Amino acid sequence: MPLNVSKLLPLIALLPLVSSAREVCHEPPTTMRAARIHAAGGPEALRIESMPVPVPAAGEVLVRVHFASVNPVDWKLQERGRLPFPATPGGDFSGEVIAVGAGVSDFACGDLVAGIVDQAQRAGSYAEYLTVPATEIVRKPEAFTMAEAAAYPTVAVAAWRYLIQAADVQRGERVLVQGGAGGTGSVIVQIAKARGAYVIATASASNQQYLKQIGADEVIDYRATRFEDVVRNVDVVVDTVGGDTLVRSEQVLRDGGRLVTLVGSVPAQICERRRVVCPATPPWDVKGGLDGVASLIAAGKVRINIDQTYPLDAIVKAQEHNRSGRTRGKVVVDMGVAPQTRQPSP
Repeated sequence: MPLNVSKLLPLIALLPLVSSAREVCHEPPTTMRAARIHAAGGPEALRIESMPVPVPAAGEVLVRVHFASVNPVDWKLQERGRLPFPATPGGDFSGEVIAVGAGVSDFACGDLVAGIVDQAQRAGSYAEYLTVPATEIVRKPEAFTMAEAAAYPTVAVAAWRYLIQAADVQRGERVLVQGGAGGTGSVIVQIAKARGAYVIATASASNQQYLKQIGADEVIDYRATRFEDVVRNVDVVVDTVGGDTLVRSEQVLRDGGRLVTLVGSVPAQICERRRVVCPATPPWDVKGGLDGVASLIAAGKVRINIDQTYPLDAIVKAQEHNRSGRTRGKVVVDMGVAPQTRQPSP
């Protein structure tokens, strides 16, 4: 039977598309180092192990991780056994895209990116390489270093979610941020100030100057002063502490003021009294939150303070530092990518 070339031409035209279903910049190693945990436990249960480098599926990218950062959710998920053991914890990261799965068009090899891995569903960011859906990353902000880019995603998304999407803070309103010096609290302070609010924050005395530098109009030393004795007529309270601090926060709100918490939920009895509003918590939206803060970062209105940097081999100390509750900003993990091999900032 003679070969009908005309019928083969459309198939030949598709060959480049098929061959580029997964774009690889250069072949990564077959194995990598990662912090692993095999059963429920705290920081002390983490071990550095060798494991295979993952391969991106459709809609995913493979990232060579430059930095990761530590958030309380990391060690809380470990302790509560809510990871797919054996697990690699970690959410936040920055790095370079080195392979692109089928169907990804927004990112290409060589792009410097930052984002959040859903560590409850897949291997996390305490590793030299990771795969992540393209919907969970953005390009590294030009104003940030790679370390800062790894430190901001979770705290920025959380701050945007509670302060803007839930509480809808407006220009001229009075905002009290409980725990203003922490990773999320410090971003909430900055976003509230950028929105034109009058910002009050609680923190230890050692963090008062820091908070004023990033935009707080007043800082209350919670160890020396009960905030409800000196604060009145607040429009919005954003709580990052929980417990008794959250319960007492009702007292400083005006009638109709809004109370939101990042720690659990506002007690039902407070909401049922209806003197203050308890806004519903919007869905977790990585892309929406990171896009929301992008213009503020570019304008220099949101900065990230890195409290300390640890190598991957010291991941136990990094988590313990974060767990201490005395962090000013973020704790970052350096994966050891040599500076000369890091792509320059755009």
